[in-house]
Amino acid sequence: MSFLDAAELKALGLDSYGKNVLISRKCSIYGASRIELGDNVRIDDFCVLSAG
Repeated sequence: MSFLDAAELKALGLDSYGKNVLISRKCSIYGASRIELGDNVRIDDFCVLSAG
C-alpha cells in the first residue's frame, strides 16, 4: 500500500490535519477544503471522503 508523502498531503488542500496522518494514494477525496483530520489518522485504499 502506498501513502501520500508530506508534500502531496499538503497539496490536497485539507482544512487541517494533525500528526501521523496516512492517506492512501487510492483514496478519493471531494471537498478537501472542508475536511479536518486529527492526529493518528489512517485512510486506506478505496475509501471515499466527501464534504459537500
